[in-house]
This record gives sequence, C-alpha cells and structure tokens, in this order.
Amino acid sequence: MASPFLCLRASRKWGPLVAILVLWLPIEFSLFRMIGVSQATAIVIGMVAGILAFRSRPDVLNVAAAFNLRTMNLSDAALHFAWFSAIGLPLGFAIGFIYPAVRWPSVDGIIMLLAGIFLLNALPEEILFRGIIQHSLESVTKSPIVSLMVTALIFGMAHLNNGPSLPNYRYFVMATLAGIAYGLAWRRHRNVLTSTITHTLVNVVWRLFLR
Repeated sequence: MASPFLCLRASRKWGPLVAILVLWLPIEFSLFRMIGVSQATAIVIGMVAGILAFRSRPDVLNVAAAFNLRTMNLSDAALHFAWFSAIGLPLGFAIGFIYPAVRWPSVDGIIMLLAGIFLLNALPEEILFRGIIQHSLESVTKSPIVSLMVTALIFGMAHLNNGPSLPNYRYFVMATLAGIAYGLAWRRHRNVLTSTITHTLVNVVWRLFLR
C-alpha cells in the first residue's frame, strides 16, 4: 500500500512513472496470486493505494476532477460508446476479433456483471490510463491530441498479452481504438467516471452479445 507513496516522495521527476509501474505490473501479471491474494482483491488494493498516493500530485492525477459526480456526463459516456460501436463493431467483425454469441443471464447475473466490470475492470483501468497516464502526458506535452493517441497506443499494447494467441495484434487494434473513445469521453471534464461508464458499456455488450 505504501510503495507508490514512497516512490512519489523519492523523486518528483521519476517517482510517478515508478509508482505507476509498481501499481500496474504486479496486477497485470497476477503476481499477488503467488502470495494467496485474489486478483479482485489485488485490483481493489492497487486502486485504493494509487488514489491515496497520487492525491498529493494533482499534476499526475487530479482526484477532485476525476471523481466529481457533478461533472460526470452520461451523455458524453453514451456518445463515445456509440462512436466506438459505429467503428469498432464493423472493424472487429472484419478482422475476426468478434462474432455474434448472445448470452442471456438472469437479472441478478446482469447486475453482477455490470458491477464487476465497473469496479474491477473499467474503473481501475480508467484511473490508470486516463486519470494518470493521459493526464500526465497532456501536462507534459501540452497537446491533447498527442496525449490521447499515445495513451491509446499504450492501452492497446497492454492488451497484447490477452487471448489464446500471443501477441494478440487484433486485440491491440481494438483496444487502441477503444482507448481513443475512452480518452475522448474523459477529456472534457477530466472525469474518470465518465470514461468508466463508456468502458463498462463496451465490455458489457461484448460479454453479452459477442465473443
């Protein structure tokens, strides 16, 4: 829990990068399972540790803006979900990444699916990639477009190790496109909750209607 905070204290210039790696890599490679900690628990621990640590560095993670319920925008979230769907669905079918596979869980199952994706998948990734990485890059480059595209590429590369065949280039393409949609949803108000809703909608549709 204290590791990212100590990294930030150790170096103002390189501390954020090291703190990001300390938070991300053990979860990405499921290292916590080696000590008997479930992946879900590790994600929650990492998310809480990151928020607490980066509160002292609003230039890296603007916590107040990221979780501001007043600026959370459902219209923006839905708009960028529709934008991604309009491009991503035809592209995904064309490259053989997805195909129709409808699954109809119970109402309780859908609620659990929504909650699980929101809390354990979409929110942690949006805090890291949009709230921290894209925000930091925009502060450094002074370019919303450069920070958006670089973050989307990093997000895509983070998915290269997902799937039956590695590296999974089709997943890289789709995740990079999704990263652009999420970054656009986040950008206007720097609100992680908005992009998290977009991210959740994409993943829920994928889980329920596609494979």
